[in-house]
Amino acid sequence: MTASRRIILTGATGLIGSALSRRLTELGYEVIPFRSRHDGSGGFNHLTGQIDRAALEGAYAVIHLAGESIAQRWSDAAKERIMASRRDGTSLLADALAHLSHKPTVFISMSGVNRYGLHRTETLDESSPVSAAGFLPAVTEAWENATQAASEGGIRTVLLRTSLVLSSNGGGLQKMLPAFRLGLGGPIGGGQQRMSWIGLPDLIELIVWCLDNQAIRGPINAVAPQTVTQAEFAHTLGAILHRPSFLPMPAWALSILFGQMGRETILSDLAARPAAALDGGFRFEKPDLASALRQAIGE
Repeated sequence: MTASRRIILTGATGLIGSALSRRLTELGYEVIPFRSRHDGSGGFNHLTGQIDRAALEGAYAVIHLAGESIAQRWSDAAKERIMASRRDGTSLLADALAHLSHKPTVFISMSGVNRYGLHRTETLDESSPVSAAGFLPAVTEAWENATQAASEGGIRTVLLRTSLVLSSNGGGLQKMLPAFRLGLGGPIGGGQQRMSWIGLPDLIELIVWCLDNQAIRGPINAVAPQTVTQAEFAHTLGAILHRPSFLPMPAWALSILFGQMGRETILSDLAARPAAALDGGFRFEKPDLASALRQAIGE
């Protein structure tokens, strides 16, 4: 297989990375996992600045999904790991790509809709003002800024601003399902905070679409067209599982259990719209929550 079909993928073993790797292989690409290593044996290490530049030469594309999980209680040490893995890892990779003799045609890097802040009343598209107020907004700001060397080096750079990814194999939905299947699920906080989401298959197809669409660059809201409230999400999931979904979790309880992580993720109020994807002609297979949830949980 020629180098022009070779794709370098970080985070290849995660929920999104493993699904993306399978799909790209189906499409005839050669997927090369590019791992974060601490023993100096290739890959990259954001703590030491070590990176295997030779492995990056001549690749068609580089897709960067790797980063410390945010699904943990945010101690000071955890917050530093979350920030450093995204800021320093992405900067190391982007700088290496910018100095290659044979650069990739596109660099796709993950980000999040929290780039817009934590609480916004308007519907947000890629032209909306951004914010760095809060830990996650600050992380996404540093994360996106860290790609600058690649874009300045002439590489088309795409920033995927994701939200809740629906899959029964991992992520937030997997953690919700046991309680909902027991009839113990319900809205969190007041239930009126808005949330964006996307089905895993649609996210994978959106990434594939970004690979070859030369007009796509900069931030892309990787979310479904339909925004729902926490209460609507809980009601829809309960209805699909044929279980009641009226037991709320008050905001104070969530704060005790998860601290700042819970307040900035589950209690945030953001409605993002995938304007760039829709305007560019991308078609979502499951644009509504009910069909996406049925697909995710096999109902």
